[in-house]
Amino acid sequence: MAEKDYYEILGVKKTATEEEIKKAYRNLAKKHHPDKNKGNKEAENKFKEISEAYAVLSDKEKREQYDRLGREAFSFGGGGQNPFAGFDFSQFTGGGRRTRSGRRTSGPAGFTDIFSDLFGGGGPGSIEFEEIPMRGPDINAELTIGFREAVTGATMDLTVNGGHIKVKIPEGVADGQTIRIRGKGGAGGQGGQAGDLNVRVHVTPHPFFERRGDDIHIDLPVTVGEAIRGAEIEVPTIQGTVRARIPKGTQGGQTFRLTGKGVKKKGGGYGDQYYRIEIHVPKESPSDAVDKIESSYRENPRVNLKTAL
Repeated sequence: MAEKDYYEILGVKKTATEEEIKKAYRNLAKKHHPDKNKGNKEAENKFKEISEAYAVLSDKEKREQYDRLGREAFSFGGGGQNPFAGFDFSQFTGGGRRTRSGRRTSGPAGFTDIFSDLFGGGGPGSIEFEEIPMRGPDINAELTIGFREAVTGATMDLTVNGGHIKVKIPEGVADGQTIRIRGKGGAGGQGGQAGDLNVRVHVTPHPFFERRGDDIHIDLPVTVGEAIRGAEIEVPTIQGTVRARIPKGTQGGQTFRLTGKGVKKKGGGYGDQYYRIEIHVPKESPSDAVDKIESSYRENPRVNLKTAL
C-alpha cells in the first residue's frame, strides 16, 4: 500500500490543512469501516489503506518526511521508518474485544486517539462504534389484472412471503407499469425501516377495446344504410355508452373521436376515444336493391390504385 500516493488515497491536495485531511479521513473511514462492511474484504483493504495514509499525513514529522522523500521515506527495507510498526489491524476486522458498553479495545494508543476523535470514543484505549440502522431489501412481485380494473382502478389481494397484502391499483395503470408500495418489503435491521414492495402489473387484453397510451380505440360496425344515409348510433366507451352521429356517406375505415372518453392521465384529465367505422354488408340482399346501390357509384372505387409497382 505504501507505493500509492497518500494524498491521492485521501482525495486531498498536497497543500491540504490538518483539518481538511482529518475531514477527508473521517468521511472515508466511516464509509469503509469493517464494522459497517462485514465480510467485505475490499472494504477492509481500503480501510487499511486510508488509515495508513492518515497515520502519515496527520503526523507533522512524518508528513514532512513524506513530502521530502515521497514513498522512499517509508520503504522499510531501505531504512525508512514504518508508521505502522507494531500496529495490529485485527482490531478492526473482528480480532478486537467489545466491552459491555459496546466499546472495542484497541491497539497502540496513538492510533486509538485518531478513532476516539473520529468515532466519539470514550477515552484512551477504547473505541465506540455507532450501530447503523439498515434499510430492509425491496421485494419484487407481479400481478395480473383485468382491463376494467386497470382503467377504473381497484384494490387487489397479493400474497407475498406467505402473507396477504392489499394492493391499491390506481385508475389508469398501464400494462407493464410498476407500482411501488413503501414499507411493505423486507424487514430492516438495527431498527431500520422496511424496504418497498415493487409490483409489476400485467393487464389482460379486452375483446374490443384497445388501449394506446391514454386513448382508447375500437372498431364500430354499422349497416350499409347507416353509412349511406348517416345516422345517430350508440358507441360503447370505457365510461359507458354514448350516442354519436356519423355523417351521410361515411366510408369504411373512417375514424371519429370522442373527446375525454379515454383513460385517466397521470397529470390529470382523460385521453380520447377513437372509433373506426366498419361497414357490414348483409350476406343476402335483394338483387334490385344491390343494383340500385351499384348504379349510384359515379366511378370505380379502385380507380386511384396503381396496377403495378
